[in-house]
Amino acid sequence: MYRLIYTFIYFLILPLYFLRLLVKGIKNPDYLYRWNERLGFGRLKPSGEKKVLWVHAVSVGEVNASIPLIRGILKKYEDSEVLVTTTTPTGSKILMDKLGSRIKHQYLPIDLPIFLNRFLRIWNPRALILLETEIWPNLIAMCKKKDIFISLVNARLSERSLKKYLRFKDVISESISDLDLIIAQYKTDQKRFRQLVPRKKINLCGNLKFDQEIPDQFLEISNSIKEGWSINKKMRPTLIGASTHEGEEEALLDGFIKIKQELDNPLLILVPRHPERFNRVKQIIRSYNLSISVRSIKEEVQNDTDVLLGDTMGELNFLYSLSDVAFVGGSLINHGGQNLLEPAALSLPIISGPNLRNFEEIAKKLKNQGALEIVKGPKDIQEVFSKLISDKRELNKRKKASRLVYEENRGAVDRILNDLDNPLQILLS
Repeated sequence: MYRLIYTFIYFLILPLYFLRLLVKGIKNPDYLYRWNERLGFGRLKPSGEKKVLWVHAVSVGEVNASIPLIRGILKKYEDSEVLVTTTTPTGSKILMDKLGSRIKHQYLPIDLPIFLNRFLRIWNPRALILLETEIWPNLIAMCKKKDIFISLVNARLSERSLKKYLRFKDVISESISDLDLIIAQYKTDQKRFRQLVPRKKINLCGNLKFDQEIPDQFLEISNSIKEGWSINKKMRPTLIGASTHEGEEEALLDGFIKIKQELDNPLLILVPRHPERFNRVKQIIRSYNLSISVRSIKEEVQNDTDVLLGDTMGELNFLYSLSDVAFVGGSLINHGGQNLLEPAALSLPIISGPNLRNFEEIAKKLKNQGALEIVKGPKDIQEVFSKLISDKRELNKRKKASRLVYEENRGAVDRILNDLDNPLQILLS
């Protein structure tokens, strides 16, 4: 009953969905390509020779987290065909760059029976692995009806999301109850899921993001580049503002102006979260009368460059490796933060705003080790960065703390594959 109401409402707002897609397409033309996949049609089809294992990762964060898991699946179930769906072009590009022809990619169809039926008829997957918080009522119900094994892995549920779900408990609980397996990140997530489905067995895996590999060549190349940036053989103190959202660039630039008054030749790397904001952020930087180099057109960082704009896709880890300290965005605004583990993997001290509801457990681990410091605005950013650059002992201490947290919490891929192994061996045999 509740799913019928959900479906009816979704049909009513479908024109708004397409309008939103069009608006996104104006800012980022990639949204206008392959739109028929969102209706369940596909430019690709299964080979027909292998059974299909389907992984869904919504966007950039989930896609990056899914890469080591998908690699593990490809290695362990090499006789299966792996289909990966996403909802954003950015996620699609990252998948293709990192996994290429080893997988097949398609955009996830709209969560309505007419589109999902078409998609499922084409692909006929034996199992579906959802990542983090991807609970789509029609998708889950239709997979259940077709006896497709459904798991939710690396599952997380913030307090805010729980309160929202509790308002629609009947429809959400029905969907979660249809999941064959839930593997949650942490005990807090496990506890929150149990408020929705008390009798559901929920395993624990830790966080997949700890298992992301950083290529060794990053460090070799970045060290060479940093030496090239040095002035009179003195390395430039470099702060990266990563995955920034609207309003956060100004806070970083205001802080950077103060940093320039204290330190010699500092450099700020700015990496906006959303590609459609690249040009706007470029304008913001220029409004501060700062010298800018633009990564996408391969402008070299000169001695007088103040800001390097990271307006490219798939290079965030590389840009982290060029930095001394990382500010991670989505945290000075009411967004809930962004991935804190990427800078930790590269042994960077981390600065963040206070809004970290989507990364509570990771933030707690980093803070407890002394690797993460919370800031509220430009003055705090300037003070923390200047303090760390001026105190090499403290800087190195925090670098080691960051890496320690990263190393001590790895292993989620193995735990997930172990929990999935029995059902997948049967389904894919």
